[in-house]
Amino acid sequence: MNMNLSPVFIQRFHNRIERVLHIKGNFTGPVLEMTVIVDHSLPAGSVQEGVPALLRCLKQHSEVFRNVRLNITDWSGDGKIQNSVVPMMTVLVSGFFEAYEQICCEKKTEVLYQYLKLYHARSKLILLVTDGCHHTEDEKAAQEALKPFLGKKLVQILVRENGMELG
Repeated sequence: MNMNLSPVFIQRFHNRIERVLHIKGNFTGPVLEMTVIVDHSLPAGSVQEGVPALLRCLKQHSEVFRNVRLNITDWSGDGKIQNSVVPMMTVLVSGFFEAYEQICCEKKTEVLYQYLKLYHARSKLILLVTDGCHHTEDEKAAQEALKPFLGKKLVQILVRENGMELG
């Protein structure tokens, strides 16, 4: 799969990232903490090319992304969400996602949002890389988990056969 990012996507992506980072009270420090959630329902090729392409795009966009505390969160299912903290360069230059496995199963967004609210509240930017094939069973629980800050920090990136788009 060729994951070339279109100029229109890149511009919209940069604009969305800037809005998130400049929300009142969000990012002020020297080191940005961010989280990238990888939905394991995506094909391996999409993840192996897409996530590094997004991170490269961020590094080229701003000095803010030079020194980042990066959390990679693997979303394999409702009961299987795992986090690892890695240097951004590791994801960019090595085969970080070589052991990635595609796992297709039913997933609820409210479970992910509750996990993020508990464990990633410090992240100033959260990217959800997904195919969008998850569902919300309890809308009230999902909205509650997005409050007060998570909903403002979360940027959903939908991976399609013809490229990426913002959700």
